[in-house]
This record gives sequence, C-alpha cells and structure tokens, in this order.
Amino acid sequence: MLVRTLADVISMGGNLLLDIGPKSDGTLPEEQVEILKNLGRWTSKNSEAIYGTRKGLPFENYKGKSSLSGNKKSLFLYLEEAKDFDKIYGLITQPVSAKIVGDHNSKVYFEWNNGTVNLNLSKVNFDQDVTVVQLQFNDPLVFSKDISKEKHSLPELLEDKNSKLAVYNIARELYAGNNIFNSSGLTYDGMDMKIQTKKTNPETLQWISKHSEALFETGKGLPEGHYSGLSALSKDQQTIYLFVEGTPTGPIALKGIKNGIARIRIAGEGSIISHKTYNKLYWSQTPGIIYIDIPKERLDKNMTVIAVLLEKPVELYRENVSAIESNL
Repeated sequence: MLVRTLADVISMGGNLLLDIGPKSDGTLPEEQVEILKNLGRWTSKNSEAIYGTRKGLPFENYKGKSSLSGNKKSLFLYLEEAKDFDKIYGLITQPVSAKIVGDHNSKVYFEWNNGTVNLNLSKVNFDQDVTVVQLQFNDPLVFSKDISKEKHSLPELLEDKNSKLAVYNIARELYAGNNIFNSSGLTYDGMDMKIQTKKTNPETLQWISKHSEALFETGKGLPEGHYSGLSALSKDQQTIYLFVEGTPTGPIALKGIKNGIARIRIAGEGSIISHKTYNKLYWSQTPGIIYIDIPKERLDKNMTVIAVLLEKPVELYRENVSAIESNL
C-alpha cells in the first residue's frame, strides 16, 4: 500500500515523508524492513518516473494518477490495476512512443486521434504494486482543459462488440452527469428491461442488468481528488458507486468523505466487503482515507461496481492547498 501512496503523492507534485520506528535495541522491525525493501524495489525500477517529476494531468484529461517529467517531454501514468486499455483526453502534443518503465518485455500500443490517446495494454506484465506507462513527446507536452467530450448514445454502446470498452464508456457518461439510461426502459432491479436493440451485445446487456442499481437515475460522480477512477451518485446522494477497472493490485482508496459509512458491498451480487480508515486524527476535521479491499474472485470481468452506502447524503471535505515553497 505504501507504493500506491507514493504514486499518489508524486501525481500531486509532492514528497512523501516516512516515519520509521526502531525497536529499543535500535534495529527495525522485520515487517518495516520488508515494506522498505519493496519500496526500494519499486523506486529503483521506476526512478525516472519519480525523481524530478511534477504534477500530472488534470482529472478531466486522465481518470487516474499521472506526472510529467521536468522538461514535460514525458508523461507518466501510474496504473494501480491490471487492465486491457486506458484513455487520455485533450493532448494537443502528439506522443511518439509508449513503454512500460523498467520492463523491456512488455509492449504498449497506442493511437492518437484528435487529442485522444487510446492505449492497448494487452501485452503488459503488470507490476505487483503500481505499473508505470511512459509516453514520450518530441516537444514539451501541451494539453487542453477544454476537452471536446466524446458523446455516446445508448444504442451505440449496446451494439459495441467490445463489451469492456462499452461498459467503460457507460461509466464515463454517468460520471460526467449524462445518464444515457434516463427514459430508456431500464429498471432499478434490471428486470423486464426494454433497452436492447437488434444487434445488442448480450455481454454488455448482462452487465447492465446486473448493475442496474448503479445506472438507474444516478447522477454525476465525485469531483477530482476523492477517487482515482469513475464514479456516480445515487439520486438521494446517499450511495456512492465506484467503478473499478480490471484487477486492482491492492485496496482502492476513497478520500474526503465526511460521512459515516453504513456498509460497503459489491453491486450486482450483494456481498458485503470490509473497509479500513487510516490517517484519521481524532482532533482534526479532516476525514481519513477509506481503503476498500475487493476479493479477486468477486471481480467482474468487464467492470466491478462498489456501492458505498452512507449514513446520510454525501458531504465532501474540500480544501484549497498549495505546496510549501520554503520552511524559513
């Protein structure tokens, strides 16, 4: 989990300060030694994606963690899950190459089309913690915050032969506040739906039926900084739906939620899953970080949906912060 925390800090342009507690004889507990060894493994492998980097792309451009090299000619993406593809939006500068940092055997294929980069990750050997994709540019990267949104209709997505891509685009539409299921014939329980077309992909339809509660009358997802992925909110604002891509390499993190949590379950099957809250100081108003561990055998092959039921409508902790330039 420490590696994922470091990747999070790097993507925000910060530094991570570690607190190590030696025993009375001056030696370090073996558990801490193993954690530090793994951190050293990852930093050695991915040094160019750590040192001298700066804050990455805005969340609207990339739904994940990223950073830029000092000269802005490299973009680093920090993947916390194994998955088949990824997308970046609004890149004015065209990339010339893509690779996995520290792994010469993995292959990354990409297409750049009017500012959108589609990454094919099917030939990647994913790191046990965080995999780093590097996109390189001949000139310093320029990106646009005014992104032309990809618009998808429900019939178009239903007929897409690639069910994983169709489901991803469904989640992206919901996150943006464009619920393509409104007045479509979708029901809350996924039964007696009247949304299929003559060429509907049955796998996509099955996913929709299974996760209908996360699609029916849900609204725009969480703003940047709370969850490193796509999300949606229930109509009553009391359930957060987290869309989890691929196979996570560890617990997923949810930040800045002021509410108490009633329960967390896997949408579509009802399994209750556990969570832990870290870094919550009893004297501080700042919420802790909620870590949710999803059993691998419960993951959906297209996209897993986690339902976080709150004790009352969601309240988010938002604070404007800036980097410390000097301690003098």
